[in-house]
Amino acid sequence: MRRTQLIQQLPGYAGMLRVNTQSVPHSYVALHHPTGKYVHRVLLKLASVLLDKGGVRTVGHAGAPGLVIPELDSARGVAQIPIWPRGYSAVALNVLGHPEVKDAVTVSAEPFMVLELDSAWNTFEDYLGAMKTKYRTRAKRALTLSAHCEQCACTDWPDAEWLDWAGELLGKTLADKVVALPEDLRELLATFKRVYGPDFHVLGYRSHGAWVGFITALHEGDTLYALHMGFEPEFAREAQFYQRSMMDVVALGIELGVKRVNMGRTATEIKSTLGAMPLNNSYVFMANCRWMRWLVQGYVRWFHRLPSYELRSPFRED
Repeated sequence: MRRTQLIQQLPGYAGMLRVNTQSVPHSYVALHHPTGKYVHRVLLKLASVLLDKGGVRTVGHAGAPGLVIPELDSARGVAQIPIWPRGYSAVALNVLGHPEVKDAVTVSAEPFMVLELDSAWNTFEDYLGAMKTKYRTRAKRALTLSAHCEQCACTDWPDAEWLDWAGELLGKTLADKVVALPEDLRELLATFKRVYGPDFHVLGYRSHGAWVGFITALHEGDTLYALHMGFEPEFAREAQFYQRSMMDVVALGIELGVKRVNMGRTATEIKSTLGAMPLNNSYVFMANCRWMRWLVQGYVRWFHRLPSYELRSPFRED
């Protein structure tokens, strides 16, 4: 599968792992804060050392969220990893729902927001027309605020014409966030394009001759996955770029004839105003030592908090 090929070529790939009869790629976990203060960098470095030297690995890759979702046997626990690699104390697996697994700790994550496309939507205007007046007005306002932008379909462009500015914009967007992505963001995007080719779509946005934003979307099977987004912060606030780019991915999904658009995690409430519904998911930390389970349990009990949100219902009920 191309998903496995992708992860095998991303920085941090750690090999294939057998989990509940499935052979899945897994990777190292490292935290980065590109422009954080010195003290933050030190704390993140310590956390990364704990993750690495403590033997924590993740199934799939942080740079490809939601692409590797293994099925677990709740009753088997650690035994479903028959060959536990030497030096590993825990393996984190992104799964759907919130399963309780033997010898493991389940940590809730922000849901994937998924828009099921109505087969009657042949155009983007059909999608807007299915909305209640209030939400259609909001959507059109975002389109109006960003109307001065030129959208460019960069999917078929040579790498030299889009990778540099896209990597720079992605870096600006992640500058104040703790992330587990590879430090070389340009290479991250290049790897997706190398493996998926024309199925890795890149939409760029230009204003007054300058690149101000982009979003990528991966077409696989009946699903279009919204993945990476980068933008100039001031432009994004003024133009409601987040909503605009998500709607452009919806328009692309309708054009491609997919059944659904997976808008990814984060900004749950905003995505619900566009019609997406939550698909609950979690991280299962499967550990073969008590101290690691205690550490994760302590994190869940004392520190882990998910953002609150209110789901919206933007479509008319016919």
